Parts: sequence; structure tokens; C-alpha cells
Amino acid sequence: MNKIILLIGDSGSGKDHFLDIVNEYDSVEVVKRYISRAARTSEKNSISSIFNTPIDEIKKLDYFYEGVEKGNWYAICRIDLDRVLNSGKSPIVVCPNYENYLQMLNDYNGQVVPFFIYRGYSDDEIEKWRSSLIARGSSLHEIEEREKKRDFYFKNLYLEHYELGENVILNLYDITTKEDLRLQFEGLCQKNDIDIEFLEKSKKR
Repeated sequence: MNKIILLIGDSGSGKDHFLDIVNEYDSVEVVKRYISRAARTSEKNSISSIFNTPIDEIKKLDYFYEGVEKGNWYAICRIDLDRVLNSGKSPIVVCPNYENYLQMLNDYNGQVVPFFIYRGYSDDEIEKWRSSLIARGSSLHEIEEREKKRDFYFKNLYLEHYELGENVILNLYDITTKEDLRLQFEGLCQKNDIDIEFLEKSKKR
């Protein structure tokens, strides 16, 4: 059956890279978030986001919240999710905050499945993660705030809320390949009874 897939992960965990891969599957469609800030250079062609959305427009949507950078707002429109569900596909979207996740669970009873994308906590892995954020244009202050958010995701969501941590996508720098991500995605879809074309893709691998 088709379900809403919520992709959960901190900045630099590889969410857009993962979405680029799974968007090749005919039975899945990426639903974009609305974001108030401008796109960074590395985000110009983001598959997951619509930038420069006025804050007053964001606050009219169904699932909205303020990000770790104060003054930057994010939102998901329920109409966008419903459109994909009604087409017979499974929408996949970057997860909003925890309160909105709980609201979605209530709004879509039995149709919401969280996928947790995880980078790892070795010293080498974290250093590569920091370097990737610097390359994307993040300031040292932003990186510090994102480290706090990274710890929150890992400790509060992955460890304490098992329902968010039982579907894990492992995405380690220099180790996890595109094919690895595809296989993990297909396995989690099968595990969660999400319809997917396993052999016939809309694009060649």
C-alpha cells in the first residue's frame, strides 16, 4: 500500500542525496517543504525544498515550525501529501519537527512511516560532517547549533523513541554507495508494506 515516508535526519546527513536516488522509483514522489530563507549555493537545485517562501504564507500551511536558526521557518502542505496519496504513489518528505510528526500520525492513522538517515558518531565521521557543512556555507555558530540538533536526533529520536529508530538508513562517508542506499530503501519499503517497483525503475541505474 502507499504510505507517507518521513525522512528524518540532521543537516549534512545526506537527505537530498537519498531523495535524488529514491525519486527514480515510479511508486514514490518527493513532496517539497516550504522554507522562508534563501537557498545556499549548495542548495540551488534542492529536490526537497521551495525557498524564499514568505513566513506569513508558511504559517498558513498545515505543518510548520521554526528551525534551529531563529527566524527561518519550514512547512509542509497537507494538500501536497494528499495529492500524491490520491495518485496511488507514496509521498516522501523531509520530516518536520517532532510535534508535527505526532500531528501527522493523528491526521494519517496508520499511513505514516519514519525513515531515520544516520551518518555515524565516530570522530572521523563527525569531522567529515562538519567539513561538509562548512563547504555548504554554514557558519561556525550554525554548525554548533546543528551539532546540538544532531545530538537531539540521535539521543531523543533514535534511542528514546524506538518507533523513529527502527527504520534506519545508514549513510557513512566514503563507505555507503548509491546502490547501498537503494537496497536499504527497498528493504525498508518491503518491511513496512510500502508498494514499490523493485525491478522496473523509471531511470537506469
